[in-house]
Amino acid sequence: MDCNNIKDILIQYSLGDIDDIEKTSVEDHLSSCESCSNYLKESRSLWNLMDTWDTIEPDAGFVSSFWDKAESDEPEIKPGFFKWVRDVKFNWALAGAMASIFLVSIITFGAFSTDTRNSLFMSADERDELVLIELDNALAKETSDVLSIYGPWDGDTDVDANGGFN
Repeated sequence: MDCNNIKDILIQYSLGDIDDIEKTSVEDHLSSCESCSNYLKESRSLWNLMDTWDTIEPDAGFVSSFWDKAESDEPEIKPGFFKWVRDVKFNWALAGAMASIFLVSIITFGAFSTDTRNSLFMSADERDELVLIELDNALAKETSDVLSIYGPWDGDTDVDANGGFN
């Protein structure tokens, strides 16, 4: 194992949380690498030092006195244009009701409003379709006339709207 891998699992090694194969490879590396063995000694001494640390318990009224002091140290907000916005206390139930009314009104107006664009487009589409059919018929007749010079066509042979012959 190299030093980076050892340093990653050294805490688990010191707690005994690795299997025997990894433990053997870590011990082999520590016996041959002075840097990693010093790292392990330093980390063990640090953990031992932390075990001797005495905890400090705050007084019973510390938290409330802390917040009282923080409140008194807070600078006064100068009156201005947005002061009334900061002073407004929102009632979340009212805000939810307003949002619900807004959503229902959007859905209602969307569902019951008449859309006149579709009828205009439908009549315009119908006119366009008639123009296209007329143009197609004219091109078919013209194609039939042009093709008649290339072969012995009957006078009854006509090109239909799909480009085929009748």
